[in-house]
Parts: sequence; structure tokens; C-alpha cells
Amino acid sequence: MRSGFLLTLLLILWTGLMGSVATAADAPRFQKNGNGTVLDKQTGLMWQAKDSYHELKEGMNWYDALEYVNKKNADKFAGYNDWRLPTMDELNALWDARRPLSSKDGEPIGLPEAFEGGGSYYLWSRDERNLDHAWYFGLGQNEDYFNLKDLGDLDQGVRMVREHKP
Repeated sequence: MRSGFLLTLLLILWTGLMGSVATAADAPRFQKNGNGTVLDKQTGLMWQAKDSYHELKEGMNWYDALEYVNKKNADKFAGYNDWRLPTMDELNALWDARRPLSSKDGEPIGLPEAFEGGGSYYLWSRDERNLDHAWYFGLGQNEDYFNLKDLGDLDQGVRMVREHKP
């Protein structure tokens, strides 16, 4: 009889624990801030909601990507001047194949719904491969590529990021 009571108690505790774990997992990771940014609550990074293609309607090379970020910092985009290009690891952490957004060409991309669809399929990172090459990320299939820094032949864009400091 006592073992039946313990088993019932353990089942109740386990069910309660699983319910709280599911609730935490279901909490939205990405928060739209209403100022053109999205906060990733898991990493503490603040992202530009739209990428550069939304604004400029063209891709860019890596050097132009750096200039784009410098201009946005000078303009204090969303009230901040510490924007930068993301790392490949940061871009990879955003990607999830189940996400429903599409690129400017209608291709599925793995970005959360808090971001704006209709932008670049490929995004530049700050990671350099050597003197002449830099890495960029393909949002459709979680693809890591590098290209010459002075080429933007695939309409690569920029999605700026910064450390969120509340």
C-alpha cells in the first residue's frame, strides 16, 4: 500500500515538473520591440528586424556591409550606436527549418516570425576566412559559405546585431 502511495506521489510530481518544463519551452524566445528590433531572450542579443535588402532593394559586398553598419550606428538606429555584423555562430543559432518566413525570392528561410520576411536569403557575418574572404550564412538550408569580400553576387544582405544591455 505504501509503495502505491509513493508511486502515485512520484507520478504527480513528475507530471507537474513536465508541465512546468513545457511551459518554459513554449514561452516566446523572440520578442518584437516595436522599434525595428527583435530581442532574443535566450542569447540576450538584439537583432535588426528587417535586413538591409528591405531598405536598399539590392545586395552588397562585405565592405559595403561594414559601411551599412557604420551608417546605421551614426544614425543611432533604434536609439543605439553599437550595432555590428553577427558571427556565424550567432546566425546559426537563429536558424530553424520549421520557421515559415520567405526570402525576397519566395524561398523558405529559417527565421522566427518576429523577424520580417522578404529580405535576403544570404547574410554577411563579421567572420573573415582570410585577407580576401568573409563568411556568409544561407538562411534556407542552414548553409555556411565564404566569398571574396568585394563580391555581393548573391544579393547578400546585412542583419545587424548588438548585445542587449537592459
